[in-house]
Amino acid sequence: MKSYLDLVPISAKVHRKQNRMSIICIVLAVFLVTAIFGMADMFIRGQILQAQQENGNWHIGIQNISDEDAMLISSRPEVATVADYGTLNFRGEQEYTLHGKNVSICGGNESIVTEIFNVLDEGTFPKTENEAMISINAKDTLKLKIGEQIVITTPNGTEFSYIISGFMKNSANLMREDVYGVFLTTDGFRTIYSNETDVNPSEYTMFFVLFDNKGNIPKEIAEIKEQYGLSDKQVTENITLLGLMGQSDDSFMAQVYTVAIILFFLVLMAGVLMIASSMNTNVAQRTEFFGMVRCIGATPKQVMQLVRKEVMNWCRFAIPLGVIGGMVLVWVLCFILRQLSPQYFGGMPAFSISYPSIIAGIVVGLLTVLLAARSPAKKASKVSPLAAVSGNANDLQPVKKAANTKFFKIDTSLGIHHAKASKKNFNINYICLFDYLFISS
Repeated sequence: MKSYLDLVPISAKVHRKQNRMSIICIVLAVFLVTAIFGMADMFIRGQILQAQQENGNWHIGIQNISDEDAMLISSRPEVATVADYGTLNFRGEQEYTLHGKNVSICGGNESIVTEIFNVLDEGTFPKTENEAMISINAKDTLKLKIGEQIVITTPNGTEFSYIISGFMKNSANLMREDVYGVFLTTDGFRTIYSNETDVNPSEYTMFFVLFDNKGNIPKEIAEIKEQYGLSDKQVTENITLLGLMGQSDDSFMAQVYTVAIILFFLVLMAGVLMIASSMNTNVAQRTEFFGMVRCIGATPKQVMQLVRKEVMNWCRFAIPLGVIGGMVLVWVLCFILRQLSPQYFGGMPAFSISYPSIIAGIVVGLLTVLLAARSPAKKASKVSPLAAVSGNANDLQPVKKAANTKFFKIDTSLGIHHAKASKKNFNINYICLFDYLFISS
């Protein structure tokens, strides 16, 4: 043995049953915090996915700007993509038809389909003006296949022919209005739009901007408005998505994590009290051991280090067990919520790792142990070597005055000293001392 700290693994084996309650307290604290932060993280993720599916994965939409300004905005380092988007006959009231049924016509670049709205179901995005994607309901009803030709008829009788390049998912609007959907390239859409109206393309095109999530989005929006002279009417913010991402003044995510942090500190306090109580009992039972360690030369500081290493040794087993248990509980709860209410919790991940919850669990485990070990470590360091040797091992207070042997013999002096040292046994010790003096006389 090279150090007093080498006694830790030996002591852990000998006092395995005594340490069991403290380890259980650490596991419970880590388990609860991991589950709390894990559910908060999964709920936020689910809400973000649901918002992206319902409204699209975009942060702001800009109207009435030129294609040149849109190109300049897309070249900014904090912008991930800029996708143009335009619609014709969105409500189905303008009598654009496909095989005699109303059709809603959309146009834009590939990013609008693959990144912003994620509606590509089969095939590829149109590469030329003469190609188009159609909705699933049109595919199923008309029995269409990729490579076949479709003809769109405008209100004035003009016909436009397109080759099917792929199929897109049915949107809520298509199903609500009971219309087909067709998606064209930007140039193809502007061709049919210009043929029907005299409106400048910049007046009907919406440019959806997706920022890099690592940046400060509100600051970047303000800079774009100032640089290009945009008014609040020209810029539409996706408030729901920005709020869930913590990029809005009214941040829903901040509220959720505030509740989680409050519960974090409540669990931390409860864990500190439970572990400290268990450790105090443990130290009281091992007073003689700490006294013997002092007898062989250990300083109070070394005894405190011995206790701290013992409790940190518990963390090697307790923290991983608590983290794994918390993550399993999160997975089970997410599965149950998805089954009970797909409408509200359908976007929650099924089996996903929540790194914030793992970090929170590890932090609460270490903090709980370190805070709880302070008082027991101090008590263990104050154990008197004389108390351990003389048999008064339950007295944790240091010996300030030795037994007085001037007027009595050594055994009599020790009896008086022990009687005064333990107030709880004061009366019984003096009775024993009286009996001893009476017999000896």
